[in-house]
Amino acid sequence: MSPVRERLARILGGRDFPALSQQIAATITALDDDASSMQRLANVVLREYSLTLSVVRTANSAHYRRTDRPVQSVTRAMVLLGARTVRQLASSLLLFENYRKHSAGLKELILLSLLTANHAREVAVKLGLPDPEEVHLCGMCRNLGEVLVACHFPVDYARILTLVRDHQHHDAGAALAVLGFRYEDLGEEMCRHWGMPDTVLQGMRARATRATTQGSAVTAFAHELTTVIYRRDAGVGNARKDLDLVISRHAPRLRLNRTHVAEVIARALDETHELFVTAGVRVDELRMQQLSTAARSALGVTSLEHGAWDAEPGSTTTLATEELRERLRLELESKVDPASGCELGQVLLLALEGALRGAPFDRVVACVLSPDRSRLRARSGLGVGVESLLAQFDFPMTPEGGPVTAALLHERALYLPVMRPMNALEQRLASKLGVAQFAVFPIIVNNQVVGCLYGDRTAREPLPDGAALAHLTALTRLVVHAISARRTVPPVTSAVPMVTTRRTTGGPVGVTERQVATLEPEAKGALVMRLLKGEALDAVASSSGVTEAQLDAWRSEFLAGAMARLAGA
Repeated sequence: MSPVRERLARILGGRDFPALSQQIAATITALDDDASSMQRLANVVLREYSLTLSVVRTANSAHYRRTDRPVQSVTRAMVLLGARTVRQLASSLLLFENYRKHSAGLKELILLSLLTANHAREVAVKLGLPDPEEVHLCGMCRNLGEVLVACHFPVDYARILTLVRDHQHHDAGAALAVLGFRYEDLGEEMCRHWGMPDTVLQGMRARATRATTQGSAVTAFAHELTTVIYRRDAGVGNARKDLDLVISRHAPRLRLNRTHVAEVIARALDETHELFVTAGVRVDELRMQQLSTAARSALGVTSLEHGAWDAEPGSTTTLATEELRERLRLELESKVDPASGCELGQVLLLALEGALRGAPFDRVVACVLSPDRSRLRARSGLGVGVESLLAQFDFPMTPEGGPVTAALLHERALYLPVMRPMNALEQRLASKLGVAQFAVFPIIVNNQVVGCLYGDRTAREPLPDGAALAHLTALTRLVVHAISARRTVPPVTSAVPMVTTRRTTGGPVGVTERQVATLEPEAKGALVMRLLKGEALDAVASSSGVTEAQLDAWRSEFLAGAMARLAGA
């Protein structure tokens, strides 16, 4: 085994690393804009608070924003950005989230990687490149090899730094002497393992004179910009002269002048600091001032436009719970009308996000009845571990089906143990699912139960207050309105008589049970569509010879099937 592959195997065999690899691999493989890909991506994004806010903020940026109305929810932001853009943004920030939690020295490396990524994105936006988030991912991964060595092989990394500090080697030579390979070699192997796009691999080795694409040229420039400004020994060389050399090297390809670069540097500092604050990571104000001083020195200016760098973590980005709930409800409300162009599957996903972020839930699930209305099944969900929950959610629609179906049969919302203590059957379900509290909110359209929203939480505290329950009720009501607006559903009759043959006055016997059973689906569908368009049940029965009971049953099956299909879309 080569030295680089041997080191890669040791990293992959570590205790914590497989979880990161699984998340990144799941993100990278979610390539499409279909419902299943978006749901998988939403689960990755919503697990990290800083990633949630970053996706929403990106959708509201000038490059992506399409309307005057700001986007509030992750699921709506993902629809606007597309799976590809979210995939790239999520991959970048998953690296940030994983490695920023380690030692102070590693946090410094992540700070520099993030600066490179933000330099790259700002240059891409300034040049009008179509995919700035892909360039951001390239910038974030540009120094991945060094981050991996610093985190997983700290003793070897200390030896490399000693060689560099004593001016015996440059970074590449020192890494080769200690490890037997360069940082880029390990970074490339890891990116191949994750299935990163080729553009990331190209960006790792790109140079001013060896960049194959505009994106890799931007990555190379962003890396050199970070190095010349922030990774230099005090008193060594001339920062302004060195920066001029970097700009001139890349000018034939990028055509950036000093004014452009100053704008890029200032915005990258702001973006970097904001992400650290969003993630609740304390960035010493002195360190930010040092970075700003280094940038001003290299640019030869006395000031940089930047935001306030003395905010407490989360203070500028965390919304109060009730304000967040209101924004999420308004987002969902704006998509209820079919004229919004939002499909029902997207409406359900918005409702699930509203419940997950606005109420004390760990997991939320949208459930629908089977086409024959005999079972209740999970169709989509969000939250940690929701995949295993979806597999367990399949209950018969009978009193023996358990607490969830019982709530639907009684057409009543249920939140335990808020409304009352759990009984033995409910405690058994909670124990099976590994939760301490759960809620069921039936979805009832024109007096007919078509499904429910379900949520649960593993911890016993906190229990939701009245405002949280009102929020969940409002979300459910909006889902009902969305379904009603997309399907004109006549009221369902309360009594269902036995199926019998029908004789029309003065004519032959109507359609018999045998003839009904052999009718083509298209013929049945045509009769149901007459009902949905507003024709009276008895009128359709009289003209077709099919009993009212049979027509009513077909209508129920048609609506249940439509709901199941839309929820799974």
